[in-house]
Amino acid sequence: MALTNALNRSEVRRLRAFDLEHVRHTRFGQEWIPHWHPEWSFGAVVRGQCRCSVGGGPMHARAGDLIAIAPGVVHTGVLDAPQSREEVLVVMLYVPASFLQHKGLPEPARSGNVSAPSLVAQAATLKSVADVQAWLQDAVPALSAALASDAPAHGAPSPAERALLERMRAAVLAGEHRVSAVAERCGVSRKRLYQVLAQWTGMAPSDYLRTARLHRARDLLASQEPLAAVADACGFADQAHFTRWFRRAFGYTPGDWVQALSRR
Repeated sequence: MALTNALNRSEVRRLRAFDLEHVRHTRFGQEWIPHWHPEWSFGAVVRGQCRCSVGGGPMHARAGDLIAIAPGVVHTGVLDAPQSREEVLVVMLYVPASFLQHKGLPEPARSGNVSAPSLVAQAATLKSVADVQAWLQDAVPALSAALASDAPAHGAPSPAERALLERMRAAVLAGEHRVSAVAERCGVSRKRLYQVLAQWTGMAPSDYLRTARLHRARDLLASQEPLAAVADACGFADQAHFTRWFRRAFGYTPGDWVQALSRR
């Protein structure tokens, strides 16, 4: 069941099949701080437009476009419209790679967007788990085919850099909230942290750690930990501080997320 509210924030629901997450963003001017998702992000721009930075490069998705953002790729965005204050609607589905494998769906070679007006129109009407799965059966192959060639040559982290990024995530999951403590735990200097994060995520260490803490908070909330306890465990000054940053990253509040988990 989708959540609606008077504050015009995003609607989120968690579907039973493979823990698919379905979000409808409708707030003109909504912005997202740099963040990532562990799942594939598949979206449809029904009305308005989304001006994004994905993996350090620009992406401008207009009405009628499908969107794909690969797992772990840092991105930001803002919702607006060609004509000021027009309505906006962006439908997003966050899909684990295990779902694609189970359904035999090809993963896109890269992040990007492609025009597909008929599929975008269908996305606006998704309601049931069956609706979502049927839509993905058509949308994912369309994205995979369109993004299979002309992939930008951004390179990839070296094995040492990839290992360092994993150690950073592990440090945050272990409860480290300060950049200096993470650097010490990883056995590198703060300067080295900055270099690796700037090159492969486009984020400063403090921004990266805050986003990793927000992902940890989502996991703790899914385990039915109390909201105030999660805010404290993840290093936020208070519940209001935590709620503000959570909404800036995901478009909805921690309370919305807890409700979505309880109603799936």
